[in-house]
Amino acid sequence: MNVKTVDVTTAKQWLDKKQAILIDVREPAEYASQKIAGAALHPVGSISVNSIPQTDKKILIYCQKGARGSNACQKLMTENEELEVYNIEGGIEAWHQAGLATETS
Repeated sequence: MNVKTVDVTTAKQWLDKKQAILIDVREPAEYASQKIAGAALHPVGSISVNSIPQTDKKILIYCQKGARGSNACQKLMTENEELEVYNIEGGIEAWHQAGLATETS
């Protein structure tokens, strides 16, 4: 199953237009230190279709650099092939490098 990816610019546009929800699959300590505003925390080790909000919007997944996000996307797609799930390329690091805002503790 191929994981769909999205670049940070497109992801930001989808979020601004309320076309997507955002899920952070890192660990709680990482989430606490820096996150993208509006992201819900669902660590990759425990993420499942039943643990995330049920929505008809695109589901954007991110981690630190992209690897855990890809794993989370695969896990969700295995559980429900109908989900529109995207891994944000480069994770929160790419988001930050693009000059997009993050929240820090």
